[in-house]
Amino acid sequence: MDANELKHFEMLCTALYQSSDERERSLAQQNVLVLQSSAEHIPRCQHILDNSTNMFALLVASTSLTKLITTHWNNFTPAQRIDIRNYVLGYLAQKGPNLEKYVTVSLIQLVCRLTKFGWFDDEQFRELNHEVSKFLQATVDHCIIGLQILNELVTEMNQPVSGRNLTFHRKIAVAFRDASLFHIFQVALTTVKTLHLKSIPGATADQENRMAEFALNLAIKCLSFDFIGINPDESAEDAGALQVPTSWRLIIQEPETMTLLFDFYNAAPAGSPNAPRCLETLMLLASVRRSLFSPDQERAAFLSRLLTGICRIISTQQGLSDPNNYHEFCRLLSRLKSNYQLSELMKAESFQDWMELTPTFTVKSFTQWQWSANSVHYLLGLWSRLVAALPYVRTERNGAASIAFLDNSIPRIVQSYVQSRLDSALQVSQDDTLDDPLEDEGSLAEQFDKLPTICHYNYRVIGEYLLQMFDTILTQYREACALAMDAQMDDDDDTLGRGIHGLEMQLAWLIYIVGSIIGGHSYASPQAADGDEIVDADLSNRVFSTMKIVEHRLIQSGGRVKCHIHLELAFLH
Repeated sequence: MDANELKHFEMLCTALYQSSDERERSLAQQNVLVLQSSAEHIPRCQHILDNSTNMFALLVASTSLTKLITTHWNNFTPAQRIDIRNYVLGYLAQKGPNLEKYVTVSLIQLVCRLTKFGWFDDEQFRELNHEVSKFLQATVDHCIIGLQILNELVTEMNQPVSGRNLTFHRKIAVAFRDASLFHIFQVALTTVKTLHLKSIPGATADQENRMAEFALNLAIKCLSFDFIGINPDESAEDAGALQVPTSWRLIIQEPETMTLLFDFYNAAPAGSPNAPRCLETLMLLASVRRSLFSPDQERAAFLSRLLTGICRIISTQQGLSDPNNYHEFCRLLSRLKSNYQLSELMKAESFQDWMELTPTFTVKSFTQWQWSANSVHYLLGLWSRLVAALPYVRTERNGAASIAFLDNSIPRIVQSYVQSRLDSALQVSQDDTLDDPLEDEGSLAEQFDKLPTICHYNYRVIGEYLLQMFDTILTQYREACALAMDAQMDDDDDTLGRGIHGLEMQLAWLIYIVGSIIGGHSYASPQAADGDEIVDADLSNRVFSTMKIVEHRLIQSGGRVKCHIHLELAFLH
């Protein structure tokens, strides 16, 4: 490839990524993708990397190399594979700090793909950690690149590659886990500690933030690695305990590990994107398997440190005004109960403080519905698990205190949840710019799944509250509908229409909640008590009364006036 060909190639790459003409982009794509057609084009890709300063050309060359290596792996000798890897590492060391981020990422992906595919071919592939250490010990920019390489390496090793069978993937993943993953996790924690101590001379604030970002992400990826090949669904909060290898025991049990993360979080400036990453790392630490701790006293000490850190955050409200921090903190609270027995929590030093602080935090969270919608089900999950665990701790020391704690807290929490949903309905009906929680079907399903267990604890008190709210709103709805019919108005009359819609959305919430409580409960369950069926009947009666009003209104208007869609859906729930 001579200078003219290189210039033409750069023009094609620029057109591919920047042209507003779809035909020109399509033509450019056809021309540049020729590079990915045969392994014979690898020298051309290297020539482009060596001689071009056009970032789009460098991106195309690096992605083409990755594609060629993946597709034509068996066409290369082990020596050729090593040469390509060393070439790219040298390129990153020499030019990496001056490249655009997307080019750096593409080159790092190439290095990690080579490392994964060649893991069993040559010892040098298994020594990437040693090569990366050279980056970590060089300039700050090189250190950032080194952390990026480790991030991508863990990601690459943790996910199957298209075209390769699962056995190939698991064999390499297990070998990588045993040989390198623990060292990488140590690098992540050491970097966070160095940043916390402000021990990086010459680093700008932006560089420190990027280092923290990659170090914390690296810790998260290490802890969430698929250690035993179960391929858990990361979106599932009940995925179970993390099967961290026994060789990690000392660093997990070490008090400094958890203290470092809490301190780093508490020291983070307002709005820092690294604060929620700290909380996510803590959430994963809280999820490690029980058998990792030896003896059991170590697990108790670990839990005590965790509860103390959580209580401090609730007490100071540090960072909780940030929605991302709040979300991750709710995940941490939820995971706390899913991985520890209530009897274990009761024995922790800070349990008394936790009992006092957590209900207040939950109530406050529910009232801030506009930006806590995605986190509500985590809190409901926490209380649902606490209630479900109560029968097993009645005979424990402090069991009476836990019962009194739930007796006082559960009605307050349920009332706060219901009231906040009713408030949201009114506000949404008056302001079309607000997001409607009733529109989020996934979140609703997760919330309603937790309600039966919570509400059937002290069901009579909660049932009386629901009946009171139902009667109040139903009376207002009946009067508003009568007023609309007398005035021969429909819902398009703004003031009255919005008022009726607001009441219908409130009724929708109540009907959803009642349906979830009744439908998710069995009279044969341990929680069932005499009189529960009477509460169920009274609540069902209110739902049928609402249906009658809606039906009467529809008939009176000749089918012209229908209720709000959410109320219709609630009837079908």
